[in-house]
Formats: sequence, C-alpha cells, structure tokens
Amino acid sequence: MPNSRTKGAVGEREAAAAWTAATGLAAHRTAQRTGRHGDADVATTAPVHLEIKRRARISAIEFLRQAERDAVVGAVPTVLCREDGDTGWVVMLRLADLTALRVALASADGKPLL
Repeated sequence: MPNSRTKGAVGEREAAAAWTAATGLAAHRTAQRTGRHGDADVATTAPVHLEIKRRARISAIEFLRQAERDAVVGAVPTVLCREDGDTGWVVMLRLADLTALRVALASADGKPLL
C-alpha cells in the first residue's frame, strides 16, 4: 500500500490530467511542499485554485450519487451543500459534467425562473 505522500502525488497527477481532459486547459502538479497560503496543489492556466483531496471515503459523494440517481435525462446532477456554521454554499458535480453545466447555464441565460 502506498504511503500518504505517494498517494497524494498520484492523486494530484490524476486530478491534473482529469482537469485538462474536462476543460482543455493545461494543468500540472506543483509539488508544493510548504503548504503556504496561495500555493495550489495543481496549477492551471485559468485563475482557479485547485486543492486536491483524495480519500478512501468522502461522505459528501453520497449526495452526488443521489443527484445522479434522481436526475432526469439531460439534467446535470449537481449538489449545493454547506456545513452548519459556515455561510458559504459549495457546488459539487463530476468534473466530466463541467462542460454540460456550462452549456446548461448558458442556455438558461435570460430565461425566466419558474
């Protein structure tokens, strides 16, 4: 079994490749060691800070799996969640669905809410 440092490095490389495949934007592992404020795990050409977490189990993934089960065909499974005590909402979706979400949001622009 790999140690946590190796697992983290592998996860960061996988995440960089997945980001590039999903967005078409170059990304690479920074191999940052200091954990300083502002240092991303993966750097990309977009003004996005990519912090990478790879765990054996992430409980919030169950929320996404529910959205995937319940979504009608053509809808992008997306979760909005927040912890009690934190006022910021988090958006969660599969990276592979990022382009579909962008298209869905663009197609809804200017349409009245129901």
